[in-house]
Amino acid sequence: MLKYIIILISSLIVLSCHNESSESDFGMGNSYNKEEIVEEAEIMIETSRTAQPPNPPTYSLEKGSKIIKTGSMEFQVSALELTKAKVDSVLNSFGGYYEQEHFHSYGSSISYSLQLRIPNSKFDALIDVLENGIGDLKNKNIRAKDVTEEYVDLNIRLENNLAYLEQYKVILQKARSVKEILEVQEKIRRIEEEIDSKKGRLKYLDDKVKYSTLDLELTELVKAERSDYPRFTTRLGNAFSNGFQSFLSFIIGLINLWPFLLLLLFLILGRKQIIKKLRFRKKHTYFDKK
Repeated sequence: MLKYIIILISSLIVLSCHNESSESDFGMGNSYNKEEIVEEAEIMIETSRTAQPPNPPTYSLEKGSKIIKTGSMEFQVSALELTKAKVDSVLNSFGGYYEQEHFHSYGSSISYSLQLRIPNSKFDALIDVLENGIGDLKNKNIRAKDVTEEYVDLNIRLENNLAYLEQYKVILQKARSVKEILEVQEKIRRIEEEIDSKKGRLKYLDDKVKYSTLDLELTELVKAERSDYPRFTTRLGNAFSNGFQSFLSFIIGLINLWPFLLLLLFLILGRKQIIKKLRFRKKHTYFDKK
């Protein structure tokens, strides 16, 4: 009896060792089993992206190296078109261009509203040329904004996002269940959106730093020609036109009153019959009283 019990215990031990060996080989020879994949995916999903990535970024810039320059200037000029031609020539010589151009004409003035884009290094020189050579300066406002810190911060965050994106792509290759795949794909989608947003912001800052912006207003005062007494032919033509319009208005007014006109016509045509009936009634009433 003891012999059979020893044999049974030995068989169970061998069977247990065989099962453990089978589980360790799960996945057709892959060194990562399912439990390891799930655990690693969950850890990465819960890990904050603000944490330090495997390879810390070293992007840096000196303070003041990314400056956005903007400004606005208003001039009153004596010859608007000549001044505009001069601004065209100066802007071309400085390697700039017009981002917006609008012409306005009012009762007593004509003007150009221009938005100039100038290379950052030539912005101050252009201001000096305009201020001393195109007209009477009425208003001037120049601004400079240092965006170096924001630029560096965006680049560091972008590098972090790119590093984490590569990690999630590795985890996606190891995922097995549909739930794991969907969770990792959603994380990848969010990181890619953040990467696109940061790249767009960096592109915008690069453009604003590379080309400064100047809003330029050029105004010329003009005298409007007025005549208190128009020509006779003009007045005669206006009289005919006004008379014709008045006639049409009269016809339209009559058409609007057609119910009253119809009633008036009925009264005119039937007045004899009405008078005759009234007389007849009056006569019979008189004899009845007698």
